[in-house]
Amino acid sequence: MKLYLKAYSSFIDDGSVEIKKELKRKYKLETRRQDKFIHLAVYGAQLLKEKIEINSDDELYITSGVGDVDIVQKTNTYMYKENQPLKLFDFINLLGNTTSYYVAKSLGIKGKSIFQISDNHTFKNTLISAYSSAMSSKKDVIIGSVDLVSEPDEVIKRVLGVKKSLKVLTSVNFQKFSLDSKDAIAEVKFELDNTSTCRDVKKPFETYESFLLNSAIGDGERVIKI
Repeated sequence: MKLYLKAYSSFIDDGSVEIKKELKRKYKLETRRQDKFIHLAVYGAQLLKEKIEINSDDELYITSGVGDVDIVQKTNTYMYKENQPLKLFDFINLLGNTTSYYVAKSLGIKGKSIFQISDNHTFKNTLISAYSSAMSSKKDVIIGSVDLVSEPDEVIKRVLGVKKSLKVLTSVNFQKFSLDSKDAIAEVKFELDNTSTCRDVKKPFETYESFLLNSAIGDGERVIKI
């Protein structure tokens, strides 16, 4: 299977960018009633939009290693420990497609918009889903991979099953793919199998394969096999 990559964006949060303020200041986007996970996803999407034209009928896929752990933890705290009722917008933000909605809205996308997570190799599985859909619709597809480190980070380490000593990072990576090779900056080939999507490394965030893809392109590799 093969897709052509037209543009990409990557962001690893080192604390130097106040994402919520940046979304309001630079991109003039409304950020109320959204949480950090949504802000991160929208920010990555805007970085992609700076590099390439986004069409209203492009298809959007958002994936994540563990999803919005912060909102789950927050909800658990005030519902089961503080005996408080579930707040409306916290409930809305619990829904994966809420993130897809806000990303699609910020990009002006009116076509297919999906939030998808799988137990293993979630980026590759999302890539396969996007390829299958593109083969049917003939539309371009945008994939966003979002991982937000929870506070405290012990929570996400426990969910991921990694050592406490491992440093985990907040990251967002986007790609725009097409079946059309015109103006492509890379050709991505991928296969249906159960093996690891990339070399065996300790992953600082769950969707590391998406970051490795972007890094490979940044390093000048034009053909990447996944």
